[in-house]
Formats: sequence, structure tokens, C-alpha cells
Amino acid sequence: MRPQSQVLQVDRVSFAYRAEEGLVLDRISLDVAAGSWVAVVGPSGSGKSTLGHLVLRFWDPTSGEIRIGGHNIRDYALDDLRSMVGVVAQDTHIFADTLRDNLLLARPDAAEGEIAQALERAQLTELVEGLPRGLDTWVGEQGLRLSGGERQRLAIARTLLKNAPILLLDEATANLDTLTEQALLAAIHGLMRGRTVLMISHRLIGMERMDEILVLDHGRVVERGTHDHLIAARGLYRQMLEVQNQMFVLPLAQAAADRRQAPEGPPTPEASRDGRIGAEA
Repeated sequence: MRPQSQVLQVDRVSFAYRAEEGLVLDRISLDVAAGSWVAVVGPSGSGKSTLGHLVLRFWDPTSGEIRIGGHNIRDYALDDLRSMVGVVAQDTHIFADTLRDNLLLARPDAAEGEIAQALERAQLTELVEGLPRGLDTWVGEQGLRLSGGERQRLAIARTLLKNAPILLLDEATANLDTLTEQALLAAIHGLMRGRTVLMISHRLIGMERMDEILVLDHGRVVERGTHDHLIAARGLYRQMLEVQNQMFVLPLAQAAADRRQAPEGPPTPEASRDGRIGAEA
């Protein structure tokens, strides 16, 4: 069975890991229309990632239902369901193999031209061209030879190659610095235009692009609306944003101002030409 549309609906979903335990999610409802972007945000432990796991059927709801294209996701074969949803998660799994084989996990029959297009759109072409063996370069255990941003771009390229109509971003930029996070989210937004996107995050970067934002706290929706609406409401979302600005944005702005005011001069001896401390010049 194939879905009739890209619409993702969560209808009064509740979930508990065990019957004797309290609810992790309590009557959550949301509609992600075809081609729209909806974010689910909230403090750690609010149930955000659990919702993503339910969409992928790692577990089933205790009550309520999740539908894709008008059908309960329980009606789909598990392989069919997961073929409809591309995932970019916080802990992207990179195998101790080549770049090529890591990409082909998404579609083993992908042609060279399709791989090249996915790399270009994920802004990885320059990296691959600079590697000694190109796509056949070994990336190391868990992709340790790649930076955090490069690993996430590899996950994006894999998702593009998969060409799934629905995208789940589950804390996809959580391990990145603020500047890399902003650049990566801008790239994702451009690349995934037209797809249905559910974004799960505790950091409020790029929220201005969302069609709707749901704020979870202790498993319940406590606020919902656009970025501007939620700021004006002066509730939990605004509190989270103010804390984030104090932790990340203001120090970043001050560091940029300090760099502008610093006198120009030769690089310090401990900094290498490629920017890594302690490397040989």
C-alpha cells in the first residue's frame, strides 16, 4: 500500500513505556501538511524524540494514532513505512567503510550521476574531490575522519539519495557549533523544499522558517503557533529563547565584535595555516 499524499497526522497520541508508569506523551495532536515544516520543541525530557520514534514505529502509541497519507501507519509494512521517511538525527550512524558505501545504504542501486547530484546538493562535492581516493576514501569508525558538519551533510546526502517524501529531523544539529548549525539548517531548508518536514529540537535555531511550532513540556503541548506568535505570548518558548540567546547568541556576537576590533598581524606560532592548533605549518 502506498500513501495517497505526504500529509503526516498525529491524532491524540499518548504513550507510556510501561502500563504502570506515567505517560511520556499525553494526547498529542498535530498536522504536517504536504510540503510544510512543523517543529516540535521543548526542554530535555519533554517527550520530543519519543514522538519521532513513534512516527518510525520503534514503538506504537498507547492510544491515538499516527497517519501518513490518510492511513494509520500500522497498516503499512514496516519497510514501506520507513522508505517514506528520511531521517537526519543527532547521532548519524556512519559505518567504518568508504564514503560511497555509506551513501549507498540509502539506495544500493543509485547511479553515479545520482550520487554526484546528492553530493553537490549537500555541499560535499569539494570535500570529496579533495580526498585522496574520492568516494572510495575510508571514513573511519563512526566517521571520525569527518567533522561534525561533514557527518551531518553526509546524512543529508543519504536522505536526498533516498528521495523520501517526508523528512524527520531529530536533533539533527545538536552537536554542532551555532554558526555551523545555522548554515546547515539553511542548506536543509533549501534542499528539502516541497517535502513534508517534522523537526524535533531543543535548540531554537531556524524557527522563523517553520509553518508551525509545538512546544512540549512534560509530554503535553503547552503552546503552539509561529515563531513571532510564540515570542509575543511570553510563555515557555520565549523563556527558552532568552536562555539560548544568553548561552549561545550573545557570546557569539561578542566574539565577532572582538575579532573586528583586534589589530591585524601575523598568525600566532601555535596556530597552523589550516586553523588547527598544534599542526605542522
